[in-house]
Amino acid sequence: MAFWQDAFYDWAPAWAAVQDQESEVAGNVVTIGAQRVMMWPGDADSSAASEASGSLVLVTEDVDGATHFAQSLGLRATRHQVLLNAETDTLDLVPDLPPDANLAEAPLENFDLVEVALFDRPVARGRLSLGDELAVLAELSVDDGHEELVHTLEQAMVAGLGEEAFTHGGDTLFLVASEEQAARFDAVEGWSRAAEILTFEK
Repeated sequence: MAFWQDAFYDWAPAWAAVQDQESEVAGNVVTIGAQRVMMWPGDADSSAASEASGSLVLVTEDVDGATHFAQSLGLRATRHQVLLNAETDTLDLVPDLPPDANLAEAPLENFDLVEVALFDRPVARGRLSLGDELAVLAELSVDDGHEELVHTLEQAMVAGLGEEAFTHGGDTLFLVASEEQAARFDAVEGWSRAAEILTFEK
């Protein structure tokens, strides 16, 4: 079993926290707001997957199989994200910022926030939540108009948040990313794709 599967019931609630949502673990389902999050294949079965309204989120390494399973329940795909992971001790955790940029971190109730300002104007932000010896990064975004700095700002935010995770015993980082963002991280040493996160709705 892959590490993301072994650690599912730790990182999924941390992912809920970065979304500023409460989570509840019941059997093989982690409920995050109106989302039912499950591993596939595994213990995901038709009754558990279809027993409530809202979105069904399947975390899987088999996109075609998970999609066919969801379609058999009358669901359609609405979102595709990627789960990446890295060990903190393999990453460069020193932020490399462009001139006239600064990075600030702030602990909030459910997650830690990082923000990058350029010429004192916020242009990028991201979130971190700690689990049991792991941390989840998500909501990494860079404002439109700064496309040439996207990679640099993303890596600076990951360095800042990764250092925070490492300081608090987070040996493994999980990053929930869009497909486009995941493609950028594929080229960064230390990061690898763990699974796909597929969202389905009626």
